Amino acid sequence: AIASGSLQINEQTIVDPNYRIKIDDRCAFYLPDLPPTTLIPTQGDLDILFEDEHLIVLNKLAGQVVHLGNQVKPGTTLVERVLSHIQLSTAAGIQRPGVVHRLDQATSGVIIFAKTDQAYGLLTKAFAERRIHKTYHALVEGIFACQSGIVQASIGRNQRDRTAMCVSPTGRSACTQWERLEAFPKAHQTLLACYPITGRTHQIRVHLKHIGHPIVGDAKYGKSDVRLFLHAYQIAFVHPIAQKELIITAPWPTSFNERIESLRYSDRSVKA
Repeated sequence: AIASGSLQINEQTIVDPNYRIKIDDRCAFYLPDLPPTTLIPTQGDLDILFEDEHLIVLNKLAGQVVHLGNQVKPGTTLVERVLSHIQLSTAAGIQRPGVVHRLDQATSGVIIFAKTDQAYGLLTKAFAERRIHKTYHALVEGIFACQSGIVQASIGRNQRDRTAMCVSPTGRSACTQWERLEAFPKAHQTLLACYPITGRTHQIRVHLKHIGHPIVGDAKYGKSDVRLFLHAYQIAFVHPIAQKELIITAPWPTSFNERIESLRYSDRSVKA
């Protein structure tokens, strides 16, 4: 209850697991909403980057939820849209068919779904062993003096906001490499390529905020904008069945491309 932020005493949320209840304390425990379990295959366009009998790779839209969960309405997820097109592996459970990794709702870009249980097992193993390499593009606040760098900082749940993560000495180890692609001095912003070595929740967003360069449009860790300017640009891995290397790139969506072109036009950007 404390870990989920569901326990209140005297109308105050308790975040300290060592809190001792006193006489006359008023305790309230809020049960979380159970996520729906009924999937509704939903017709809609899919931006397919690769597909065979074992897996499908898509370019996800920003704002699209990947799978069902708390406060997610059935019929609105990417999984359900995929199910109207093909069958997916059920090895991950009834709510997350085919899901071997995920993207935040606000993040656009490349994402893999497994069609078969065999592909699911091999892909999740490859992710766990860090044999799948991802490249993200992020527009961030500030200008970088260095061409590249690395952030090594453990990430844990924010005790004051259970929907957010933060750098924490008691969190799980996390590592993100970054490379400067383009600088926009007039806007005081920079386009980065980010390479997450680990796969913690909100990892790139938290690490960039930690070093003083939050992602443009990140309402949770910075300031809001028309969108979160984080895009899963490329994924590279060995096909789990065919054993052939795949490098799959998701083009920038219109909203991302237009922002970068606008910055280039107004600023005559300094190429990295």
